[in-house]
Amino acid sequence: MKKDIKIFFIMLVILFVIILFLPASIPIHFNWRGEADIIVDKYFLLIGVCIPYSVYWQFFRNKRD
Repeated sequence: MKKDIKIFFIMLVILFVIILFLPASIPIHFNWRGEADIIVDKYFLLIGVCIPYSVYWQFFRNKRD
């Protein structure tokens, strides 16, 4: 359990450092003409840490009997 929490926070810190170098607003969805129609604040991307963590949870952590 402690290892899982450490992995989550390591991923969170890595993503936060990457976010520091991004512009203030990020387009995350484009319409059929290629125009950005959903633009979010760069810190909204911190929610995305759940995706790699769930991959870790599913495939790489030690299974307990």
